[in-house]
Amino acid sequence: MRLKLARSLAKSGFTLAEVLLAVGILGFALCGILATYLASFNLVSISKNTNIAASASQGVIEQIRATPFTTLSDKVQPQIRLNGNFYNLTNVATNRWALTFSVNNMPANMGVVYIDIDNATAPKILTATVSVCWRQGNRVLGEDVNLNGSLNSGEDTNGNGIIDSPMELITQIANR
Repeated sequence: MRLKLARSLAKSGFTLAEVLLAVGILGFALCGILATYLASFNLVSISKNTNIAASASQGVIEQIRATPFTTLSDKVQPQIRLNGNFYNLTNVATNRWALTFSVNNMPANMGVVYIDIDNATAPKILTATVSVCWRQGNRVLGEDVNLNGSLNSGEDTNGNGIIDSPMELITQIANR
């Protein structure tokens, strides 16, 4: 009797229901792995663009620091020296001047430099803010939704009067 039972068990295979259940579990697990892979691929892309924006912003900050203080703090027409050329800043608010730039090797992007001249009579310290916004997939990282370099209606979500971004550097420059 035992021998007969062992032979019948050895000849039996998987039923269709067992195979379908195993395939379903495998498919569910593979979908989870694929979703994780796609999410990590997107995070790598965001990280790459953030590093490019950080590098470009740091380069702009260094070039601003190399610009003579009197040129930056001119109350009539302040200028910034970028890549060896002087660029005029545009007055965007009382004691706040701005210049837009773009970053190479990134998707659609716009960078903005703000120079705040706190003391209008005899500035001794200037505050420079560099923000870079860019399109990542079908969304824009930063407040400049249309990537035009200026604040439009509804873009200044925190009400500070400047374009904010996940990639924003701020420095103060003293008259030395």
